Amino acid sequence: MILEAFSEYLHAADPRRPATDVLGQWLWQKLTAPPVSNVDRVLHCEMSICAVKTKGAAAAEEPSPRYERSDSKDAYVFKGTSGSGKRLLKSLYEYCCSYEQQKWARWVHGVKASDFNGRRPNE
Repeated sequence: MILEAFSEYLHAADPRRPATDVLGQWLWQKLTAPPVSNVDRVLHCEMSICAVKTKGAAAAEEPSPRYERSDSKDAYVFKGTSGSGKRLLKSLYEYCCSYEQQKWARWVHGVKASDFNGRRPNE
C-alpha cells in the first residue's frame, strides 16, 4: 500500500531527478502535513524527520533519504521510529535504487557503440 502510493508519486515526478531525492520530497510532504489517508497515518507512526545542521553533513549510519530545503541551511534525514519503520524506510530506499538501476539498464540497452563515434575523452 505504501510502496504503491510512493510508486505513483515517483512515476509522476521529473525523470531527471534521482529517485532518492523524490523519496525525500514525498516523505517530507507526507510527514509535515496532517495525516489524511492510511498511508499518511502509517508513515506518521513509523517515521520521523531529523535535522542535520548543515547541507552536505556527514552521512547517516545507514543510507537514508535526505531532503534539503532551499530556504534553509538545514538538511533533513528520515529515520524509522521502530523496527518496522526502519524496514519500511529501507524498503522504500531499495525501491528507489532498483528504479534507478532499471532506468540505467533501459538507457544502456538503447545505446549503440556507434553513438560514441567521433567523441574523444577529455573533450
